[in-house]
Amino acid sequence: MARRFRIKLLGIGLGLVGLFSLSVSANAPATEGQIVTQPFIEQVLDKASTIDAMRTAFTLQANGEISALESHIRQLPPLTREATLYRLLSSPLRLDNDKWREYLATLSQQQPHFLLRHQQDGYWVTTPAFHYAASARKQLNRYRQQQLTQELGMLLSYRQLVMAEWIDPDQPDYRQRRDALVTMIADYDADGLAYLADQYLNDPTLMWMPDNAILAALAQATERSALYERLWRRGTDQYSLAALHALRERGTDPFALRQMMAAADNPSLRGPAIRQLANLSPLPAPVADFLLTQLSLRQGKEVAQLLVEAGKGDWLSGLQDQLGPLGQQHIASALPSR
Repeated sequence: MARRFRIKLLGIGLGLVGLFSLSVSANAPATEGQIVTQPFIEQVLDKASTIDAMRTAFTLQANGEISALESHIRQLPPLTREATLYRLLSSPLRLDNDKWREYLATLSQQQPHFLLRHQQDGYWVTTPAFHYAASARKQLNRYRQQQLTQELGMLLSYRQLVMAEWIDPDQPDYRQRRDALVTMIADYDADGLAYLADQYLNDPTLMWMPDNAILAALAQATERSALYERLWRRGTDQYSLAALHALRERGTDPFALRQMMAAADNPSLRGPAIRQLANLSPLPAPVADFLLTQLSLRQGKEVAQLLVEAGKGDWLSGLQDQLGPLGQQHIASALPSR
């Protein structure tokens, strides 16, 4: 009985602590991992003092008065400080100020104090209410991306870029350099693209890239069959799938049709490629001949099923006399009621 009474008192005590944490003042010192509610945050954000603090922060940053900005941020109440930093760093800002980038580096290493607890995918999770540190890291990454793009543009303009040296998969900035090159490829001129394509096709070390991002971008920008052939031979990833899906948007363009049929030779791309071809309506003659051949293969059952899903059941039924026993068996399995 006494033990149950103590447990009950403990529960009451914890409940009071919880209520107290929800009524925390924005002027109270921040404690490590303090949980707040969304209504409380919105109440703080709606205060005139918070709005004024944010307006001042934006003005100081725009004017390059970084020391004054740091002083302004330091004197703000804890929750207002984190909210102001998050709003500021979530905006597109100029990054050509060394002192501002130093301040960003400092902020990127900090740990936000105020947390929100909410449900996600059926689980309770706790996340920063204002993850300004992550936003600071994004700003620094954006600056690094701008610098890499400028460097890349200069190297390409003088035809001095050696991709295998400039993009090293073992370096921590591999993704940033890769993305900078992919972005450049999307807007580059024909001569520059030819320079990059020739280099990719003739440098065997580029075959060991860990992903298909650059190859897929070059293939789509140049429409060179040799690049697509290499793409389809490599392991499948999000970039080769995206390149395949982009071909679908070109309808019955002969080049796109040839590449979709070629992609079907890759076991990992076979299903998506056949599905895209089966959904063409009407079926172009080269595609119809290709699918007819595929129905006679060991994997023809999947082809027949995809054709049925694409609404080509009647066309499939009319092929019985043109196929051997294996092809007829695949059709029968896909059309059991016919």
